[in-house]
Amino acid sequence: MKKSDRIIGGLALLSAAIIAIKLAGSMFGYDLIQMTVDATRPADAGGWPTAAN
Repeated sequence: MKKSDRIIGGLALLSAAIIAIKLAGSMFGYDLIQMTVDATRPADAGGWPTAAN
């Protein structure tokens, strides 16, 4: 197995996992990726959010 094959296989597994997470989230009414982005994003230039939205 070549190194490039392993990289492509890893990317395919990663993309399949992301799709599975998005499907599971949509089944339960959550957009998990957007929630993760919101959780790690500062509310404004002043710093981190003090309350969850």
